[in-house]
Amino acid sequence: MPDQDHSATLQRHFATVRGQFGTRQVHYRRGGQGPAVLLLHQSPQSSREMEPVIAAWGNRFTLIAPDTPGYGCSQPLRKAGQPLQAASVDDFAVATMEFADALGLQRFGIYGYHTGASIGVALAQEFPGRVAAVAANGLVILTGPELAVALREYLPPLVPRWDGSHLAWLWARLREQAIFFPWHDRRAATRMDFDVPPADRLQQGLQEFLAASDYYHVAYAAAFSGQAEHRLPALAVPLLVTASARDPLAGHLARIKKRSATVQIAAASDAADAINRAFAHLGRHAGDVPAPHTADLPTGPTASEYRGPPGQQVRIVRSACRSPGARRTLILLHPVGRSAPAVASLAGTLADHAEVLAVDLPGHGASDPAISGNGGPVAATARQLLAALLPSPAANRVSNSLSILGVESSAAVAIELARQVRAQHDVDAGIVLLEPPDWSAADIEAWLQHGLPALTPVWSGGHLLEAWHLVRDGRLFTPWFRRDRSGIRHDEPDLDEYRIQLEVRDLLRANGAWQALLRDALGYPLAPGEAPGLRVTRLDRVPGNWAEILGASPAPNGPAS
Repeated sequence: MPDQDHSATLQRHFATVRGQFGTRQVHYRRGGQGPAVLLLHQSPQSSREMEPVIAAWGNRFTLIAPDTPGYGCSQPLRKAGQPLQAASVDDFAVATMEFADALGLQRFGIYGYHTGASIGVALAQEFPGRVAAVAANGLVILTGPELAVALREYLPPLVPRWDGSHLAWLWARLREQAIFFPWHDRRAATRMDFDVPPADRLQQGLQEFLAASDYYHVAYAAAFSGQAEHRLPALAVPLLVTASARDPLAGHLARIKKRSATVQIAAASDAADAINRAFAHLGRHAGDVPAPHTADLPTGPTASEYRGPPGQQVRIVRSACRSPGARRTLILLHPVGRSAPAVASLAGTLADHAEVLAVDLPGHGASDPAISGNGGPVAATARQLLAALLPSPAANRVSNSLSILGVESSAAVAIELARQVRAQHDVDAGIVLLEPPDWSAADIEAWLQHGLPALTPVWSGGHLLEAWHLVRDGRLFTPWFRRDRSGIRHDEPDLDEYRIQLEVRDLLRANGAWQALLRDALGYPLAPGEAPGLRVTRLDRVPGNWAEILGASPAPNGPAS
């Protein structure tokens, strides 16, 4: 592999794409400098798997790694407003070119791995004037019977079950596909020569599956059905097809018969050799140097964006204010252990009165990990949010029209953020706490003893059922770990499996961060009188008079509405 340039800056962005699949947002990673190369990942992964390539190639290329539509943090392809449940590899090629157009890319190279290789070949066929070269690492070529079996057996639906048993199945499937290929064909002839990945790496794969959810099969099936071998005889773009000797698709290289003079087939001894061959091929056929990245300009009523310095970026879901002339900005903080989509409905309501910036807390959702610092996790989280949301020029814009809304367990972060805004920008932000916790000393002791399980990935996958029942029990008992008569919730329980799965995914993505933040928040002063000089409104339920609450300036520590 080329020498790694660890100083190369990797940043994450969202691009708004308009085209034949509607208006959608694409999440991507970008780093390095030089001619542009798109990095296209395998299914059902995300651009996260391309981070080592960006680090390795950043001193030679500008690397742009999008999440395939429907995977990672990219929105799926849609027709008539509905996500496609079947798409062709040509659909994904068109969608990728729409993304390149949105970024202003002219002529670029492509490195594709497995599904990404199939999409890259389709791009070269459909848009030869735009593609300088393609390096396809692992190109799937199936016979008719193999394709029928793959579509029937390889991609079963991922349907949440009331007891969480689908997570145990998914974990076992992830282990199995490191042992057999295809994973459902368990014979000595299909046994692979790999170590079973450690539990933390299996956990990363599980997160990618859960991100795609019931859409995970779409790009998979497109690649299986892509018939790449039929594209090669007339291909005009320089194409390298390679694969590591231990890659299960290495045997597919010999299936390539007819090909144009621009197509080179080269087996690789190992994964590093395959990467090196791809690097050299793209270097011999370089594309254009792209324009420097410009600031993200999200458009539409609701759009995601990133703010903050590299390594400390915060994902924000911005909802434009629907009231003409309103000048208030509201920072919306989700409960600890959740993410911005968990408060999407509330954000939609609040957008009648203010521009809403619903953030993923650091270490949560799609934000970068939390950065430790003085004062504990609550103070460090507030500092990271402040650096992302309110650099000095922004403070002048918001003036005194800023509100911070903390939902449930994020109350401590809301108060601390308001304190730091005041100290650094001389701006008094109004604080609204929605259903803030009212912990007694006994409650705090119980939470510290029972409420912060590590959820450390284990080889058996047992931590997944622990997370599932933690979330589900939270709908049946309060708090979730008090499973005796005194803890019974008597309201109608929300036991929808899809919503439980979303919360489980949030919890697993934030694992380590949410426990540390909540542990610190348990000791943070929330009682009236303990936030002197700050304008705090406490609400024990969702109100019907948000305009009055957001527009009012109550006395410090005024009574709850």
